[in-house]
Amino acid sequence: MQESKKQYIFLAFRFLIGGTFLYAGVEKILSPFDFAVAIYNYRFFTEPLIGIAAAIMPWVEALAGLCLLTGFNTKGAATITSLLLFTFVGLIIISAVRGLDIDCGCFGSVERKVGLQAILEDTALFIISASILLLEKNVLNLRNLILKILPRRIDE
Repeated sequence: MQESKKQYIFLAFRFLIGGTFLYAGVEKILSPFDFAVAIYNYRFFTEPLIGIAAAIMPWVEALAGLCLLTGFNTKGAATITSLLLFTFVGLIIISAVRGLDIDCGCFGSVERKVGLQAILEDTALFIISASILLLEKNVLNLRNLILKILPRRIDE
């Protein structure tokens, strides 16, 4: 495949993962209590961890999504999204095996139940995120565009 076509495929991948994480993060930022309840329903974490996760994770998700959308530090952002998705898939599998009939809490007010569909969707997102991390050359991004537009500073 031509290199320019690959760049556009990875740009689409970054927009998909970045948009998903930005949306999910903002939804949780706007409803922190609902997100804390969703974490509690997994019956996997202690109360102090639930509060910390509910306070921090939405901001991490939103920032990682924004970085992927703009092209700033895409490798770091893809590392974060890949690790989060890997964790989410694991938690959803454990919860499904335990027979919990709960909302996954992935998108704030959007209802999405723990189960096979959520596992498959998050696994697909993980594969896309991991491909950004491992394979993207990071050519099409806002940073490079800004560097081309701004005049170069001459140090004399």
